[in-house]
Amino acid sequence: MSPEPFDFDGAYGDAYERLARTVIPGYLSSFRQALALLQGRLGPRARLLVVGAGTGIEIVTFKRAEPGWRLTGVDLSAQMLDTAEHRVREAGVEAGVTLIHGTVDDLDAADLGAADIGAAHFDAATCFNVMHFLPDDGAKQALLRGIANRLPPGAPFVLFELHGDRAAPDFDELFAAWNRYWKIQGMGGPERVEFRARIDAGIHWASEARIRELMARAGFKDVRRYFRSLLYGGWIARRAR
Repeated sequence: MSPEPFDFDGAYGDAYERLARTVIPGYLSSFRQALALLQGRLGPRARLLVVGAGTGIEIVTFKRAEPGWRLTGVDLSAQMLDTAEHRVREAGVEAGVTLIHGTVDDLDAADLGAADIGAAHFDAATCFNVMHFLPDDGAKQALLRGIANRLPPGAPFVLFELHGDRAAPDFDELFAAWNRYWKIQGMGGPERVEFRARIDAGIHWASEARIRELMARAGFKDVRRYFRSLLYGGWIARRAR
């Protein structure tokens, strides 16, 4: 069996943050953009679900700006969560932050505190750089539906994704430009070759039209794209009734 191309509990996880800052256009600003959007829709005591807590940058960004928000982060990688826990503690924003090793479905068994209305009630949710690792065999849909099921009607949801239609006329041009962007950002030749192999083996592409379709089927409406840079996009939507 070939090794997992994106081993978040292995060597890839060790290098993830440096790599993300290198290959994702607007990596740090993407969290600030989401914060700015959510601040316009939420009050000072909101409860947020962060799907794909990663190394904790998103959580720290949110909590520094909105200390009254309560954030629940979930991630399948224990290694990522260890990094997130350290970052949150180092930033001094651990009050009101819960980190859970697992998936959205594991929220049902988690103790999120008596102040929460069960494990399925949040005022908003985000999902950054997760869905493109899932095949479109029902897994992408299940992720989005699991998030939607934990939001009340009208709650905002922010999705940030690597995406693209490989059959579209502009895909090859955008992919080639993205590859050159890695070099511009300082990634060496051997590392670019290795990363390209990971992309080919482990990314499950979906077009923007497909992403919108999946979001609608999951129970979201008013889907609006607020960001695009090369093959990355950001969308904000609301939970439908």
